[in-house]
Amino acid sequence: MATLSKFMSAAAAGFIILAGSGGALANETASEQVAIENTGALNTGALSEMFLGDMDAPVTVIEYASLTCSHCAHWHEEIFPTVYENYIKTGKVRFILREMPVIPGHPALVARSYAGSMLARCAADASGAEGYFAMMDTLFETQEVWAFGDDARAELLKTAANAGIDEPTFDACLQRADLKAHIDGNVAIATDEFELQGTPGFIINGKYERFQAFEDIYKALDAAAE
Repeated sequence: MATLSKFMSAAAAGFIILAGSGGALANETASEQVAIENTGALNTGALSEMFLGDMDAPVTVIEYASLTCSHCAHWHEEIFPTVYENYIKTGKVRFILREMPVIPGHPALVARSYAGSMLARCAADASGAEGYFAMMDTLFETQEVWAFGDDARAELLKTAANAGIDEPTFDACLQRADLKAHIDGNVAIATDEFELQGTPGFIINGKYERFQAFEDIYKALDAAAE
């Protein structure tokens, strides 16, 4: 897809600034690296499927989200806590979060979304899915500051430091071609397999579900669990 390639190229260019001096990211795709995503592998390590809940839950929800998408931030702050308490913690839902840093017409936001997602995955190298989701939660909560502020690098460095990631590790993380390729693979699956056009996008038991209001997800989850 030409549009998809444009997003990826813009994101790679943006990383040179966010990651400071150093080698440029490889601009390769690696859909084979995301094959693990449907294998049920343990959710530990940066390249693993990131999920919450019971592996054998009757309902699987995949959310495709961008960290610089304001609608995604709203969903995670206002709707997700109820989903977590009533469906994930109760064993009804296995929730998978996949990155889809695609913001048409805004290459800087694409680059920042990639950077935040890569930092979250680097956090998983140290503490698995717990570290990943903690970082994602923080980035959604502070989206206005780092995603739309004047100095994304400085703000992301603060968030990374709070998670125990120093500046050299931060820069090394944003230079990891395997992480960018993995996220590229997530985007490719979202657009090619599920034909998602924007974020957040929800796949419930393999079907792309569209909602008039985010609260409609509760009815969809109840129906899927029956």
